[in-house]
Amino acid sequence: MPEKRGRDHRAYRAKTAKLRKKADTCWICGEWIDRDLDYRHPMSWTYDHEQPLSKGGKLLGPGKAAHRSCNAKRGNRTAEPPRLPTSRDW
Repeated sequence: MPEKRGRDHRAYRAKTAKLRKKADTCWICGEWIDRDLDYRHPMSWTYDHEQPLSKGGKLLGPGKAAHRSCNAKRGNRTAEPPRLPTSRDW
């Protein structure tokens, strides 16, 4: 059965609601996400697909919480965001 197109169906809303209840930090920048912000605000909560939809990802596939602006900056890249080193290699 082909996957439904669009984000306005029960399965997608349920998946995002479940993640929204438990995830409160952006996986890209690591900062707290204010869930009370309007959805159009750049720092509002959004569902970020681990595998971009434009590169074969599934709508109901795995995802993480992110700020809207962080998600937009990431675009359709699949690589993990760069991590700063915590210590030197001596």
